[in-house]
Formats: sequence, structure tokens, C-alpha cells
Amino acid sequence: MKKIQNILILILLFTGLIRLNAQTTTEIEKASKACKPVFLVAYNASGTDADKAFSIANEAKKSLKASSVVVKMNTEDAVNKALVSKFRLAGAPLPLILVIDKNGNVAGGLILQDATSKKLIELIPSPKFSELIKALTEGKSVYVVVYKESMASKNSIMDNCAVACGKMGNKSVVVTVDLDDKKEIKLLQNLKCDLNAKDPVTYVLNPSGQVTGTFNGITDVNNLVSSAKKAPAGGCCPGGAKAGGCK
Repeated sequence: MKKIQNILILILLFTGLIRLNAQTTTEIEKASKACKPVFLVAYNASGTDADKAFSIANEAKKSLKASSVVVKMNTEDAVNKALVSKFRLAGAPLPLILVIDKNGNVAGGLILQDATSKKLIELIPSPKFSELIKALTEGKSVYVVVYKESMASKNSIMDNCAVACGKMGNKSVVVTVDLDDKKEIKLLQNLKCDLNAKDPVTYVLNPSGQVTGTFNGITDVNNLVSSAKKAPAGGCCPGGAKAGGCK
């Protein structure tokens, strides 16, 4: 009877861990569906500063005007193995606060000694930057078309980029950014856009997040394709984020 009780206890403990992991994953997925950013506090069992990191994340949540979610995750817990792999946390200095954008992708992270609520909030990407991060995370190149509604050639340029995407075999996407969109000021600054440009500008980013081509006005499709296929050259993607997913 005692042996059966022990087995039942083990089952309850195991299922409890599974629920814990499911809860962590579910919280992130739920936030993503609601277009809410997540402050994920990653720590290990021996991390005495986990509560400090959690406090900073909660401070960011309170300071942020938009709704957000704070989630804790023990990287040493076996049930979190998949999440540790997904967010590339193996060997990372802990505690670490990751900012996960509305698409469920990591937009940046700060170790405890560098973390402040203000810095965490600044890591939350704009809507168009989130599109860019999503594409790069999926290993795709990106055609970023910066334009104004008054620019007559914008539709032709976007059409050419769409054709280039077709030639890339679904390995590239188009992200359009309106020069007058105030939410995208930071992205435009990172791309070093001329806010007074007379024609649309197309920035080509390879899958590593490096700008491999900048074209003013209408551009030949073949040039767009060849630029998107350029191999990494040890650079960074917009904003100084590391190549390979804009982390």
C-alpha cells in the first residue's frame, strides 16, 4: 500500500511539473495572441538574485502604458528544456530578463546588473520591427520598403519586392514602413533613413539581419534577389542587435 502511495505522490509531482511548464508556455502564447509583450525572467535554482530581476520586470510592467506580462522560468527545471533551447539560454549569464515581442520572439535581453525598467521598455519593438524580427527568426531575408503615401512609385516598388519574394521561394518577406508613422521613428533611425526622401527606399536584409543592399526608387528584381542572398559578413541588424534573429 505504501509503495502505491509513493507512486501516486511521484505521479502528482510529475504532473505538477508538467502543468508548471505548460503554464509558462501558455502564458507566453496567450500574451502573443493578445499582442502583449512579455518580460521573461530566466534564472537557475541557485540564483539568489532572481527576486531582484523579477522586481525590475514588474516595475517595467507597471511603468508601461500598454498591457504586458511578467513570467518567471527556472532554466534548470527539466520541464523547461524546450523553452531554454528555443530562447537559446544554455550557458547564458543568469538571472536574465528577456523581452519577448507580440509575435512570441525574443527582441532583446538584459542581465541583472544592466537591467532597469526603462531599458526593458525600450527593448520592446515597434509593430514593423516585430515583423522584421519574426522574418529573421524564421531564417528569411527581408525587403524593407520605406515610403510616403504621396510617393507615386511606391506600389511598383512593392510589386517588384513581391516578385523578388516569389523568386526567393518563400524565403523572404516584405515589410513596409511609412515615413510618417510616429511609432516607427526608432526603426527608421536605425536604418538611417532620410526622412526627407523624395522616393521610396528599399533596404535588403539577409537572413542574418545584415543590410546587404539599399536602393532608391524602382529597382531591378534580380538586384533585389542577389542582395538578399548575400552571405553574412560579421555585421549587425538594425539597432545593433546581433545577427541571427535580432536578439
